Amino acid sequence: MAIWQIMFTGSGTLVAQKRDTGRRQAIFFSLDPDSGKLLTDGFQPLLSDEAGPAGEGWFTGLESTSEHLAYCHSYMQNSPEHLGIWAYDPGEGRVAWTRPDVVFSANLGTDLLVYRPTVFAGFPERFFMLLDALTGRTVRELGEDNPETASLRMNAVPEEDRQQVRLPLMTSAAGLPHELVAISLPETALLEYIPSGKSGALAVHEPHGHSGTWVSSIKVCRNGFLYEDTMLRDTEAPALNNFLIRGDKLYYIKGKEELVSVALP
Repeated sequence: MAIWQIMFTGSGTLVAQKRDTGRRQAIFFSLDPDSGKLLTDGFQPLLSDEAGPAGEGWFTGLESTSEHLAYCHSYMQNSPEHLGIWAYDPGEGRVAWTRPDVVFSANLGTDLLVYRPTVFAGFPERFFMLLDALTGRTVRELGEDNPETASLRMNAVPEEDRQQVRLPLMTSAAGLPHELVAISLPETALLEYIPSGKSGALAVHEPHGHSGTWVSSIKVCRNGFLYEDTMLRDTEAPALNNFLIRGDKLYYIKGKEELVSVALP
């Protein structure tokens, strides 16, 4: 099963989704990022015990996290729009609360900004409210989109800052640290880089001859390459955005199905 999304709770638990395209099944798992120990596996958001999994067990994803919870979503029928929130505790393997009637808009810390999709005179409308992030209970109704809801969305902490992760940015050889510029890199390669103190993580995506395929590799850099591995090879597209850094650890997906963690110097 291909690893699809990775997030971290405030307490540090890693939660991720993996997807089996052949069976059209998507499930969530979690692990201790220090030991790699699997904490939970096989979670699917349920509409109810009778109705079965949300999104037909396939159309689901991760929205956000809090200190101990991960917020999963499904999708509106025949639409790319999200629908529903399932607050899942990835450390204990339990569902804290569900709200299948609302759509996630922003994580405000103690509260979640959400809206209930409605239709008036044939036109879609959004009725906003604040939910308690721990219980899912409605804290306050805000009404239709207005300056307050816009301000709340604008001032919400970006997800990568809240989760304390650093994501890769596309770069060129000239944009790399001086000690790496001198290292021979393929001129045709696409480069992604994340700085981390005196070291960093570099992804090199190189066209594989005239075959039209790509090879994507990851390198830990500090006065040269201290660690190298191949993330994916002989694929139709480069494995972009396939790694991140949190704290002193690099995380990357190898061969679509293996999650690897490397301690940074």
